[in-house]
Amino acid sequence: MSLTLKLASLAIRTLAKPVANTIKSRAREHDTFRKVFIRFAQSLHRVDMRMRLGILHDAAAQDRMHAREAAEQAKKKAEAETPTVRSEAEQRRFEEEQKAKAEGKEAPKDQKEEKKPKPRIRPLSESRAIELGANFASESFIFMVAAGLLIFERWWSRQKEAAKDEHVVERISTLEEQAEKISYLEREILRLRGGKVEEPPPKKKNEAPAADRTPSREGEKQQQVAVSS
Repeated sequence: MSLTLKLASLAIRTLAKPVANTIKSRAREHDTFRKVFIRFAQSLHRVDMRMRLGILHDAAAQDRMHAREAAEQAKKKAEAETPTVRSEAEQRRFEEEQKAKAEGKEAPKDQKEEKKPKPRIRPLSESRAIELGANFASESFIFMVAAGLLIFERWWSRQKEAAKDEHVVERISTLEEQAEKISYLEREILRLRGGKVEEPPPKKKNEAPAADRTPSREGEKQQQVAVSS
């Protein structure tokens, strides 16, 4: 990237902060912006608090799930250690114990399944909402400026690389044409001197015919003058 573009990008990023501060101060004074920012800040606050409460709730659910898995593994281990063949008295005692455990666990489970009241999210004060909305607007402006500069720099570098590749292709094509002209001149000189001329290899289908690449009449005259001299 050129030095001018780098300096321009740095200047725009430097000027973005004062502009963002101006937007922030004007937003506090303008009535329409105040109303918009208050509604937006309250919505953002509610979403933020719900996400935090949801994360905490998920963490508790994960802990309960891990505890349940550990209890199931311990139960399977205990069942594996007990003998597989039981007498009638042992089987009756085992069934009674399992029934008592099931009844003991179902009672608190029903209590846990009671619908919990949703937590009440306290709204922000007007001054705090305006402050939050103005900060969000200024930070959004700085982010958009930085993102726009990044996209422009990327586009500029791609355009520069494409132009460079095109120049290289044109240069290679010019050198190939010059090499063909030199080869043609050498064959003509040998033909005029009466020497053995080696014919060039056959051209491919996608290449232009040799007649299109032959030198002009003036070039032929110059060749004849050079041979006669």
